[in-house]
Amino acid sequence: MKMKIGNLTGSMVAGSGVSGGTATTFYYPAEIAVDAASNIYIADTSSNRVMLWRYNSSSGVIVAGNGTSGSSTTPINAPIGLAVDSQGNIYVADSNNHQVMKWAVNATSVTVIAGVTGISGSDNQHLNKPYGLYLDESNSYLYIADYYNNRIQKYRVDIPSNGTTVAGGNGAGTARNQLNGPYDVCVSKKTGDIYVADKKNHRIQRWSVGATSGVTIVGTTGVSGINATQLNGASDVVLDMNETFLYVSDIDNHRVQQYQLP
Repeated sequence: MKMKIGNLTGSMVAGSGVSGGTATTFYYPAEIAVDAASNIYIADTSSNRVMLWRYNSSSGVIVAGNGTSGSSTTPINAPIGLAVDSQGNIYVADSNNHQVMKWAVNATSVTVIAGVTGISGSDNQHLNKPYGLYLDESNSYLYIADYYNNRIQKYRVDIPSNGTTVAGGNGAGTARNQLNGPYDVCVSKKTGDIYVADKKNHRIQRWSVGATSGVTIVGTTGVSGINATQLNGASDVVLDMNETFLYVSDIDNHRVQQYQLP
């Protein structure tokens, strides 16, 4: 749905309101990305595909995956996180295959840039259920919410490399240096601060560049709730263009929250 700021009525721009795996339907649209031409990319998790809906189109086309699950270089298995760079290359968090893949424009096969296909692990070569992705402005670094490893990993996308832990990585927990099921990540273009949707801790954490612990800026650590200062399963986080507001998908409260940054 597209909703104009200040308007409580949305308009449907992709899908039909009916579940399915056709060119006009989705089974489980989990993540979206929008390019400079206002084309929409959708990770249709349960259909094991990424769909491209061009601006004002009434149907989509598959641009990653083939609609069946698998662990080779063409099928994808439960794609969740999604990013698109300035050249139109697509980065997909192939969660059940524990890898992140890069699909070049018009590609029929892919490059694995993070993780080892079909093998989970906790060292800097492996991932364990990658979920949210964030690609920096230079299209050089990709940040990955490594859900079951309770950490955020940073990878170079232009050369083969192992990941570097930039938040968490100290086991699941509620301490300032821990995360518990990080679902999404975004990064400030101004400061480099890392914002983490720490889902099972019902909070948003901010990690400064080089920090060994984070600061909770939204929510109450380990406590879910419904009031304006609480969250219940923070699953997505994004900054606006001016970095004045932070938007949070508060999934189990069935709402999206807006917070003004100091």
